[in-house]
Amino acid sequence: MQYSFVALAIAVAGQAVASPAAPSVTKATVVGASFPVINPILDGPRSNATLLRGGLHSDSTQQEFPATLILCAEGGCASCLGFDLSTAPSGECLDPSFSFTSAAISQNSGEGLPFDVLVGNVDCGGFVQLTKVNTCFGLGGTFGTFAIRD
Repeated sequence: MQYSFVALAIAVAGQAVASPAAPSVTKATVVGASFPVINPILDGPRSNATLLRGGLHSDSTQQEFPATLILCAEGGCASCLGFDLSTAPSGECLDPSFSFTSAAISQNSGEGLPFDVLVGNVDCGGFVQLTKVNTCFGLGGTFGTFAIRD
C-alpha cells in the first residue's frame, strides 16, 4: 500500500502547483458529523473498502454518484465544505483553498467508489487514503489538498 502512495506522490510531484477545486456546496454541511469517526494514522492501515463489490457498473447511471468529499476545518467532521467527486479530475493534486483536519466521503447509496480518494498536505504530499464511505476520518493533523486516483 505504501508503494501506491509513493507512486501517486511521484506522479503528483511533477505538478508545480495544486489546482484549485471549487466546492459543490457554498454553505457549510453537517452531514459528516453523523458519521462514525476513525483515525487512519492511529488505527493503522486498513484495506480499501471504497471499491464496489460487484465491479464497475457498465450502465450510464453510475451508482457511485452522487458522492461528495467532505473536508472539515474541525475534528469530528464539523465546519465542512463538500466537493462533488463526479467532477473532480483524476491524477491531479487539488487545492480546496482552506486547511482541514477531518474528512469524509458522503455517498447516499453506500456502495463504495471505483477509485481512491486521498487527502494530502499543502505541498501535495503525505497522502492518506479515505478507505470507507460515510465515515468521518480524523486526520491527526492539518491537511490542505486532495487527489483522486484511478
